[in-house]
Amino acid sequence: MSLIRRADPRRGAAAVEFALLVPLLMLLFGATAEIVIHIRTWFRLERTAAEVANVASQFDALGTADLAGLFDAARAIAAPVTAWSGGSGTGRARTMIGVVSGTASGNSLAWSCSRGDAGLTNLVAGKAALPNGFVVPSGQSVLVVEVINAATPWSIMAAPIFFGTVGPGPVRTYAIVRPRTAALTSINGACP
Repeated sequence: MSLIRRADPRRGAAAVEFALLVPLLMLLFGATAEIVIHIRTWFRLERTAAEVANVASQFDALGTADLAGLFDAARAIAAPVTAWSGGSGTGRARTMIGVVSGTASGNSLAWSCSRGDAGLTNLVAGKAALPNGFVVPSGQSVLVVEVINAATPWSIMAAPIFFGTVGPGPVRTYAIVRPRTAALTSINGACP
């Protein structure tokens, strides 16, 4: 009596299914990691802009040492994300602080100081035109803090091995607050 084995057509199906699912699972894992990194960076920078604007709005006057302290505070609040640096690649970041005044003819940039990579262009701070057409009432002012980090989301997924496309630009956040005790339309000294 001999045993004859017949070929099972289902044999090896699990290995083929696994081989087909591995790239999809890796893509899903990579996308999830990218989303988490992007959200974490954005929340850190959002908090940094809000906190720096809140602290700056409480000054009666701003001087060079005060602004240097605000830039250092931005770096500490944003850590481990970079708030400003002169680095390269994903280490590039910039923080800008400025004041926009309201005049009879519209918004006017009173002053603006920045620290970090000047290659990262500002969209809000350092400009008289504020988002959504916001006009500062005549005789009043607002403090604007913008934080830009060159960490571009989807950099892993944009690699040639996956999609090979360029992801969105740097992560940007800003905060606009009204100074509490003074107009802050001038600074004592030069930008640090």
